[in-house]
Amino acid sequence: MFNQPGLLHAVLLALVVSVLYALRKRLPGTKLGGARDQPELPQARRRRRQLIALECTELALAGVFLLVGGAKLIGRPDMVELFRSIGFGQWLRYLTGTIEVVGAAFLVVPLASGASAVALGTVMVSATLIELFVLHRPPIAALACLSGHAYVAWVRLLHRSEGARNGAPRATKRARRVPRSVA
Repeated sequence: MFNQPGLLHAVLLALVVSVLYALRKRLPGTKLGGARDQPELPQARRRRRQLIALECTELALAGVFLLVGGAKLIGRPDMVELFRSIGFGQWLRYLTGTIEVVGAAFLVVPLASGASAVALGTVMVSATLIELFVLHRPPIAALACLSGHAYVAWVRLLHRSEGARNGAPRATKRARRVPRSVA
């Protein structure tokens, strides 16, 4: 099924991404589907476009990993044959499929997408090495997914660390000052 993707796969992926988009719009911390009531400054407009591109990348990756991880979990014949040719046994197929499906679910959540991209990027590094050294074929799809995950992790985690470094407000409670009485 996934050895030769075609029009049906593209339509299925578009359907999954549109469902994920509808889910993502309802989550806090997203810029998708937001209304703009007032004009934006050029810097704010540029930042908003970057966030929308990032979130679209996250949704596309989530759709791909949901489909491919699901195919591994339900035991598609091509996935069973792929893991048989790797030689580690079918337990690796179940483990990889579970990590991919859970990672795809976390890619939809804005606060968890950076960590999820790192975890799925690790899976893609492993997949790249297995395709190169065990299966002896070019890892084009694995490298494409790896680059997408590297982009998401870099932007999400860099943005989070810059906010902490620049003194972003924290969500901790401050102690209430009680004035001293003069006696």
